[in-house]
Amino acid sequence: MHLEACITVSAPREKVYAAYTDFESMPKWATETTAMRVTRREGDMVYLESEGALGARRRAVRRLRLSQPSLVECESETRFTRTKRTVAFEEVPEGTKVTATLDVRVKRPWGGILATREADEFEPSVQEELTSFGRYVEGLP
Repeated sequence: MHLEACITVSAPREKVYAAYTDFESMPKWATETTAMRVTRREGDMVYLESEGALGARRRAVRRLRLSQPSLVECESETRFTRTKRTVAFEEVPEGTKVTATLDVRVKRPWGGILATREADEFEPSVQEELTSFGRYVEGLP
């Protein structure tokens, strides 16, 4: 499943990128994330462990490659899915355009159960997360 969403944040790209890569603050704007911990850093790679709630608690391990201040590439895995997410930060006259692209692969046996669901069912939650992030950044000093 391929998903894409974007927003424009009224803030400089460096500030937007810094807010997005302040991983411990992610639960303040990512409503599905209840905890985020950096477990290791190696050069431009960051390893995270997160917990979230979607009815039941879930745990994900994420591996990110940071290309400051323009790109964050993430691979994550839960017991249900494998996801590749790219978040790009582009300077525009209004501030910073943030574009999130996700490619989600549902693991078996969940693939058969979720195969009937369309990307359109999931895109609103991706857009809502970006909108929440934009409000968070614009509220920072």
